[in-house]
Amino acid sequence: MKPEPISKPDRSLDPPSSGEHLLTRLLRPGERLMLQLRMQSKLALLGASVLLPLLVLLAMAQQEQWKARHVALVELEGVAISELIMPLVLETQSHRGLTKRALNGDISVEPQLAEVRGALKSAVQAMDRRLAEGLSFSMGDLWTPLRARLLLLAEARQPAPGPDSFAQHSRLVEDLRQMVLHTAERSSLLLDPLASTHHRMDMVVNHIPPLLEAAAQAHGLGAGLLIEGQTKGVTLALALGQAAVAERGLNDLRGRLDALQRAGGEVPGSAQQALDALATFASDTRLAFSTQPPSDQAKDYFDKGSLAIGHLAAMWRDTSNRLEDELASRARHHLQRIALQVAAAVACLLALGYLITCFTRTFRRSLGMLHQGTEAIAAGNLAHAMHIPGRDELADIGRIVEAMSSRLSVMVSEIRNSASQVNLTGQQVSEGSARLASRTDEQAGSLRSSVSAMNDLAAAVASNADAARQLDDLTGRLASQAEAGNQTMHETVQAMDQLRLASERVAEVVAVIDDVAFQTGMLSLNAAIEASRAGEAGRGFAVVASEVRQLAQRCAESAEEIRTLIANTGLQVQISSEKLASTSLSLEAVVAGVREVSQSLRSISESSAQQSSGLQEVTQTVGNLDEITRENAALVEQSSTASYALVDRADKLREAVASMRLRQGSADEALDMVRRAQAHVQAVGRNQAFMDFHEAGGAFIDRDLYVFCFDRNGVYEACGTEPANVGQHYSVTPGLDARFMENVWVAAQTGGGWVRCEAINPLTLGIMPKESYVLPLDTHTAIGCGIYHSEGTIESAQPQRAAAWSRRDESAVMDAVS
Repeated sequence: MKPEPISKPDRSLDPPSSGEHLLTRLLRPGERLMLQLRMQSKLALLGASVLLPLLVLLAMAQQEQWKARHVALVELEGVAISELIMPLVLETQSHRGLTKRALNGDISVEPQLAEVRGALKSAVQAMDRRLAEGLSFSMGDLWTPLRARLLLLAEARQPAPGPDSFAQHSRLVEDLRQMVLHTAERSSLLLDPLASTHHRMDMVVNHIPPLLEAAAQAHGLGAGLLIEGQTKGVTLALALGQAAVAERGLNDLRGRLDALQRAGGEVPGSAQQALDALATFASDTRLAFSTQPPSDQAKDYFDKGSLAIGHLAAMWRDTSNRLEDELASRARHHLQRIALQVAAAVACLLALGYLITCFTRTFRRSLGMLHQGTEAIAAGNLAHAMHIPGRDELADIGRIVEAMSSRLSVMVSEIRNSASQVNLTGQQVSEGSARLASRTDEQAGSLRSSVSAMNDLAAAVASNADAARQLDDLTGRLASQAEAGNQTMHETVQAMDQLRLASERVAEVVAVIDDVAFQTGMLSLNAAIEASRAGEAGRGFAVVASEVRQLAQRCAESAEEIRTLIANTGLQVQISSEKLASTSLSLEAVVAGVREVSQSLRSISESSAQQSSGLQEVTQTVGNLDEITRENAALVEQSSTASYALVDRADKLREAVASMRLRQGSADEALDMVRRAQAHVQAVGRNQAFMDFHEAGGAFIDRDLYVFCFDRNGVYEACGTEPANVGQHYSVTPGLDARFMENVWVAAQTGGGWVRCEAINPLTLGIMPKESYVLPLDTHTAIGCGIYHSEGTIESAQPQRAAAWSRRDESAVMDAVS
């Protein structure tokens, strides 16, 4: 024997741990909420719980992008303001240098000063226009005083030129540079987070403007010194100091350019020329003022300075333009990122909405189909086919519910079939029980009558036995009396013989009396004759003779009468004697018979006593049989009541499941259909009825139920789902054999009944066990309708067609359900 596996302990019965208990308590409110909501609300809540964080994150990301773009745009505004300030710086520096030359006696610069003033005024107007358009940051507090001072220069309304003119211009330039710094600060240029733009901003704000100022001061101071021809003094020291500042700033600028390259930024194309020009100018400044007298002319020196300043300004413009381009690109990039994020968010939302919509539609469709299917099942419509497309859990549940519905339909069909057949059989049993109860009652009545008759017979037999005993006693007494009578009869015969002898003697006496009367008559006649002869004397004697004659005549008459009586008496005595002799013989025979009767009566009495005892036993047995019969009658009555109850329960069971719409026909539906078909034939005639039997979707084709008709030869006269079989032999249908036709006609001849066979199911297209109820349509035609049993499918007649039928087109199902 194999050892039994050791069963593992059921951990589901263990008390929950503290963590599980805490998790249960945490999940309980959500579970309660979910239990209170409908599925659509649940989906909406889940969607909101997903969308709201996404929207919040998107809003935060958008806010960051918009903020970054706003910073970039503000920085662009700062760059734009710086680009507007730089012409003011350059023009102020030019005006300073030209003014220095003019103060030193170079009158050739007047036309250039006029141009510079016009350019300066145009730059101021450009700044005014830009500030009038509005900025994201305030510049009025810085621009207003500077504007007034610049306009003084542009309109040549500055105080009379003097030794401090150069310093005034320098302070104005420094104020403009400070305005650039404040602009960079207020526009967040100083806080730019990217290395490349930060380095460019640093060059534009912190490095190139000081270099320009240093080069410009060196340029102006040097040109003035060259014009004056001075090689000593503070001005020369300032010029050489600015040249040294330019050289130091040049080194810092080179370092910044290297940092820009390291940060991945592109160095402006004019940077090298600016650096070379500035380096050359610084070197020329040292060389120009290191000899006595200076080696360069003022104009040449001024032109070299202007060239270096121009290259530096070009570098500044290139750097500023590149910074502006990068900031604009960054703003566009942020805008693109915003657009991309919005597009991605919209695309995600659209995709999410699309997927949610598709999910909701498919989920609601599947859930609706599942709800419709379960509602149909709950309503009793098991014929509703539920095919949920897909491979998700709802589809799995749908397939399980579909299988359950199919199985339940089969089970209910079997219940209905069994209930219908039990109802029909119960009715037959009930009717048989009723008839049996009636016959049992009659039998019980007959037995009661028989018992009564047996009791009477037993009483009669007992009475006969008593009578026989009494008769035997009487017969014995009669025998004794008959023997005594026989003896008396002998004595009577002897007395009759003596009476006869006495009669003979009386006859002799009467003959003597008759002779005496004759002789007396003769004597009276003689006396009368003698008296007549005597005459009167003999009259008295004649009277006496007449009286004697009359007396003789009466004596003769009496003697004659006596003779007649004696003759009659003798005759009677003789007859009586003969009869008495015969009677004596008869009495002897009677006595012998009485003896035999007495013996027979004694035997009868004994037999009657035995019969009486036997009849008493038979009466007791019949009484027991009567009691058993009464008990049987009571049992039959109970059986009949139980049969009626069974029929009623079966009918209630059939009615309970009759409201269910099954996928396959049931016995009661088949029975109803064949009865309706029989009535339809009688109502509309055979031809029209058979046409109606073949009408698809009509009243006589329902799921796998259809009406068929056979004649005596087994030829189809009607076949609901296969009209082509009409006129053909039943053998064209697989599963039907000669025994089936024999059973059909046996059932038809008995008024109707169920016949089992195997036939093709029009739904599954397989040969399945079938049970058909058959009724006689006439003496030559049988009509029937059958049900299919699910157990034991024999074979599939058309497996490809059945497989194709079972495979549903999901899109068609979805469209149909939609």
